[in-house]
Amino acid sequence: MSPPLIETVKDDAALRDWVDIVNEVDVWGVLSFEDARYRSRAQGRTEYVLRVDGQAVGAAFLQPPSGEGEASCAVTGLWVRSEHRRRGLGTALHHAVSAEARRLGADSLEVEAYESQEDALRYLEHRGYREQARHTELMLELEGLVLPEVCPPPGIHIVTRAERPDLLRGMYAVAQEAIADIPGEGPDAVGSFEEWLATDLDRPPHTHDLTFIALHGDEVVGYAVLQRGQRGIAFHSLTGVKRAWRGQGIASALKRAQLAGAQRAGFQRVVTENHLDNAPIRHLNETFGYRPLPGAILFRGPLLPAEP
Repeated sequence: MSPPLIETVKDDAALRDWVDIVNEVDVWGVLSFEDARYRSRAQGRTEYVLRVDGQAVGAAFLQPPSGEGEASCAVTGLWVRSEHRRRGLGTALHHAVSAEARRLGADSLEVEAYESQEDALRYLEHRGYREQARHTELMLELEGLVLPEVCPPPGIHIVTRAERPDLLRGMYAVAQEAIADIPGEGPDAVGSFEEWLATDLDRPPHTHDLTFIALHGDEVVGYAVLQRGQRGIAFHSLTGVKRAWRGQGIASALKRAQLAGAQRAGFQRVVTENHLDNAPIRHLNETFGYRPLPGAILFRGPLLPAEP
């Protein structure tokens, strides 16, 4: 066996190899090839493919540090096909992303692993990574499910982005309150209007027909985004309501609109992720009958030392 070769993804052919590995190894995979390409360009990510004897067997990405907070932390993901594990290939990828993170001025890495991924959890803990946050994952089966009518509260009207593409600034005002109030986030988490638009709304899986907006007159008071995934699965993105309008059933109406939209689009199930401390949205999902899945754990830890 020849020594492993780690290459930076620079064209669609290599990116397809990257997507194939992530789809095989990751719990959910990527939403689409087009989304992987978009995120690489819009978020400044660097993707890596590890090859052994010409075969793509490992993948990684590195997202540069945002510059916010006391420490400069980059974000990464690491995947190795099961039949090639325990050969140091994951560690080789970890060294590669650590070297690039160090070059970009980062002093630590954030990486996500699932409660069901025992090997990954042991690997990270052994290298000094510590849990920062934990999210519950829940799934709702749509096949045969009879949904209640959307029925928004009096005075509230729900439209799609396809019907009202002119409401982006109002949606951004909702995001500035809603995202800041998510446990583990903060007032700067939403970013600029352009950053929010690129990250939260304009990615390929965020289609206009599955982006729902709650209006009171001409004021945007809430919105919810549904991501188109693969294998018949759709994923809930943010459901947010302005602080002054919470507790009136707007989030519940947006959730019903999402589920009805998912059924119309032919999805068999929907998946959502909630921070453990986000009691209101967890309660809302329980009322709809979502069942729990193994959760996701966000770790933060040191860069690996430079290889000799």
